[in-house]
Amino acid sequence: MQKYFLFILFICVSINITSAQKSKPTTVKSASIDTSKFVLVEGGTYKMGSDKPVEPHEAPVHEVTIKSFYLAKTEVTFNELDKFCNETKRDTSNAGLWGRGKQAAMNLTWLDAVAYCNWLSEKEKLSKCYLISGTEVKYLDTAKGYRLPTEAEWEFAARGGNKSKGTFFAGSDVINEVAWFKGNSNDSPHLVAQKKPNELGLFDMNGNMWEWVWDWYAGDYYKTSPSANPTGAETGNYRVMRGGAFYNDGTYANVYTRQNAGPSFKQNSVGFRVARTYW
Repeated sequence: MQKYFLFILFICVSINITSAQKSKPTTVKSASIDTSKFVLVEGGTYKMGSDKPVEPHEAPVHEVTIKSFYLAKTEVTFNELDKFCNETKRDTSNAGLWGRGKQAAMNLTWLDAVAYCNWLSEKEKLSKCYLISGTEVKYLDTAKGYRLPTEAEWEFAARGGNKSKGTFFAGSDVINEVAWFKGNSNDSPHLVAQKKPNELGLFDMNGNMWEWVWDWYAGDYYKTSPSANPTGAETGNYRVMRGGAFYNDGTYANVYTRQNAGPSFKQNSVGFRVARTYW
């Protein structure tokens, strides 16, 4: 009888342990990423836009909440772009007018930028974020790979995210400390990461190169923007660029400046930086 009782007790304990193991929550770890090149921008809420805009489309100020994401510390450089171009047989012979290497890459269209993101995802065996068919591009929001930041993500990061000190430029109220612009650039772009980073460790968020972001442009979008993770107008003719460039004066090199151009537009003052969803 005692042996039978112990046997039943053993079965009950085993069942309880098995049930506990099954009900134990599974911890999902974020995919690895090169922290020498990327920073984690932890999610938060901020005031987007300006009550003293340079242009009307930079207002009104509106509250936006952003999920966590990764953002590259620097703009894509020629060192990085050349690998992409060599493997995809793209010509960049006219792009390095001021040098290559760690120079911020330029003369890049928005379509070049999304193609680069897909290539980088494939290199790291991550699912591609974009379905590209000619000039038609669809964002796949369940993908785990690299992508362009949204306009709202870009501004949140430029302002310093949850570590923001409320500076006018990305990391300082003194433009010379953080940006290459008309007043100090000698009318040329510069190597990345030569100026002071902002609170998150991001370089050149203002000046040097205009940076493509994901969003379709709409001049009145801020009036209707959703408060949670906005991604821009549903459609349009132009994509948004952020941050100002080496030839702009200081009024364009700030955290809320918006500009726009067609997806096939290229210029020696336009580049991009890469983002990735935190998961």
